[in-house]
Order: sequence, then C-alpha cells, then structure tokens
Amino acid sequence: MAILVTMILLGALGLGLLAWGLGLAGLVRRDLRLSVCSLSCCTLAVLLACAYFYGGIQCQDWSTLMDTARAMLLAAGVLTAVSLLLNGCTLLRQPHNR
Repeated sequence: MAILVTMILLGALGLGLLAWGLGLAGLVRRDLRLSVCSLSCCTLAVLLACAYFYGGIQCQDWSTLMDTARAMLLAAGVLTAVSLLLNGCTLLRQPHNR
C-alpha cells in the first residue's frame, strides 16, 4: 500500500512540474497545443491528489488526512493558479489574424 501511495504522490508531483514546464514552453514558443497539454497535466495532477485522499478515506486513516489536507489544498491551488497564469499569458501572446 505504501508503494502505491508513493507512486500516486510522485505522479502528482511529476505531472504538476510537467504542467508548469509545458506552460512555460507554450509561453516561449507561443504554442496553444502545449498549453492544452499543460492544462491536461494540471488536471491529472489534481485528480491524483483526489485519488490519494480517496485511498486515505477507504483505509480510514483520518490522522494522515488531517495532517496533509491543508498542504494538499495549498499545493493544488498553487499548481492551478500558476498553470492558469502561464497558459493565460500564452493565449494573450497569440498573434491576432485580421
């Protein structure tokens, strides 16, 4: 069980970092496809965080959930805010066709 929890948390961290990297690459290259991939990675990272909490509920591990709930909410909020900011800037930098 501990290996599965570790894989879920590392997967969420990796997807979150990938979301920021793709968002930054999309901003630099002005590529909307990278922005879509960035937002998809962000969504999957938050989904894995939800899976972690669901697993804790199934095991009735209330102390762990209470210890990590605030940090996970903060991390998900920062991940989402930065991803939206990067991808919003990418959208604003797109050349306008007239």
